[in-house]
Amino acid sequence: MDELCAGDIMTRAVITARPDTKLREIADLLVRHRISGVPVVDEENRVVGIVSETDLIDEEKRHAHIPRTALYGVMPVPDEVWVAAFEEGDQLTAAQLMTHRVVTLPETTSAREVAEEMLSRHVNRIPITRDGRLVGIVTRADVLRAVAAHWRRG
Repeated sequence: MDELCAGDIMTRAVITARPDTKLREIADLLVRHRISGVPVVDEENRVVGIVSETDLIDEEKRHAHIPRTALYGVMPVPDEVWVAAFEEGDQLTAAQLMTHRVVTLPETTSAREVAEEMLSRHVNRIPITRDGRLVGIVTRADVLRAVAAHWRRG
């Protein structure tokens, strides 16, 4: 596996989102493509964040973007305020919930280094870049496939 680099093991057809993509759409992408996270890219295909399953199911993180008066008001909250808060939560975008500090690596990084970065940073995926632009993604499954292929070759 030492001779492999990120470009050799990465998935090239990366499912991505834009900063203005609604969370409902991201959840649909994850389910439909059977993936656990998506890089968020700008118009130049530069990685600006990442949204994972954890981000979507973390109620505290989502609620941080819903008006606190609707959630924790001291006085009874009118129904229309609750409805507005729910709709606002439903309308959250990738930019509001994404992890902004994303580890990216160039496609020339060794596969072993990619795996080490995943382990040391406790991440499940690392976007792979060329000249600062997204060209692929390496997931734990990609690393496992590379290891299994290496073992088969003996």
